[in-house]
Amino acid sequence: MSRLSYKKTFKYTRLRYNIAQKQEGIMRKISVVLAAALLAGCSNLELTSAGQQVQLVTSLTPSEASNYTYLGEVACSFGMNAKSASTNIIQCRNELRNEAALMGAGMVVIQHQQIGTQGSLVINNSFANSGCPNCISMVGSAYR
Repeated sequence: MSRLSYKKTFKYTRLRYNIAQKQEGIMRKISVVLAAALLAGCSNLELTSAGQQVQLVTSLTPSEASNYTYLGEVACSFGMNAKSASTNIIQCRNELRNEAALMGAGMVVIQHQQIGTQGSLVINNSFANSGCPNCISMVGSAYR
């Protein structure tokens, strides 16, 4: 191999090495960002200490309701994430209790709960399922 072709081969090899190093650095950064995004998606909505004092019920008789003062409506919605429906239900209940606690409530009566959504999407003249089986929404009434 002549000295000139050796220099060209060396430059080409060095150039490929530098490109590979840059690509590796970019891939490392992308991996870190993706890992952070996944971990953020896995974080749970925790009950506050005040939220822990709020009771959730599904019904309230008229005689029981007369013992409480209605403060307002609380609502939540979770889904379109990598969590199960049961995890999203817990998250939603925690949010209801935390919101009610901020209003000064001691109890939330769940008025409406929807688990999952169904839908369809047309792609190239054919239907595709676009539902969200883990989507949760709840509406409740806060009482003191």
